[in-house]
Amino acid sequence: MTKVRDKVTIMHKTIWVAAAASLLCACGEQAAAEDGAWLRREIERARDGATINVPSGDYDMSDVTFSKDLTLVGPPDRSAVLRAANVTDKGVLVPTGGANLTIENLTFKDVTAWDRNGAGVRFEGRNLTVVNCLFDGNEDGILATGDDSGVIRIRNSDFIDSGFGDGQSHGVYVDGAALVEVTDSRFIGTRIGHHLKSVAQKTVVTGSFFDDARGRTSYAIDMPAGGEAIIRGNTLVQSVDSDNWAIFNYDLGKGGAPVSLTIEGNKVTNHYHGGVLFRNDTRIKPVVRDNEIDNKGRAPLKIQ
Repeated sequence: MTKVRDKVTIMHKTIWVAAAASLLCACGEQAAAEDGAWLRREIERARDGATINVPSGDYDMSDVTFSKDLTLVGPPDRSAVLRAANVTDKGVLVPTGGANLTIENLTFKDVTAWDRNGAGVRFEGRNLTVVNCLFDGNEDGILATGDDSGVIRIRNSDFIDSGFGDGQSHGVYVDGAALVEVTDSRFIGTRIGHHLKSVAQKTVVTGSFFDDARGRTSYAIDMPAGGEAIIRGNTLVQSVDSDNWAIFNYDLGKGGAPVSLTIEGNKVTNHYHGGVLFRNDTRIKPVVRDNEIDNKGRAPLKIQ
């Protein structure tokens, strides 16, 4: 049997271990790589600002709450899978109290909760950075209810088949932040909810791909508190049976203030009959330019 080797940093030293074998914790205890209890202990015992290298494996864990700054890094192929076998209260990772979290190369899969908002990351901290992560089949990929002064950056990550299916859970939902920045990421098949819902003061989405597929997705991008919004250089596909006729939404349903809305350089394919490119329920005049529209619906793609 071929053994896969992974790099693990322990006490500032790098060693290599077999992914399917046992790991030596910083405390000297042995734990299986596929034991979620091991990773929970590492998080609990880590110092503020520590980096934890997570080997390939299947980690069953839920509601891991912490209030310190951490970085969790998995193998580049995202073969470190964090899942919750049982129904959670909130999700898998739950940073709180001003925590700053960076996650890289991790997979979050099949997370559910009693309130139907089980999240791979239920973020109640300050700043969140997500790099090359996969969120697959969760009720929410990321649900952020943290600091209004915080920054959430998502880069080169995938959100697949998110949502419970009742319209109240989404690929990514940020309920308050200074900035949400999504770059080079993919959202596919969100069930009834939105691919991305941002209540941030500023929302920037560039170079990303949104496809309703068979998810009957509502808005591709929902911005229900106005703010400054830049949607640039993305590819979007709205399905024929989308749960909402509009691709983008910009309004003040959750408060906020209208600042600016720029939609430019996007490629949009619409299959919805009577679809709407964007709904703007404010008095600001949006900047809409250089978008490539392929309308396959039976009526023109409108602007409201």
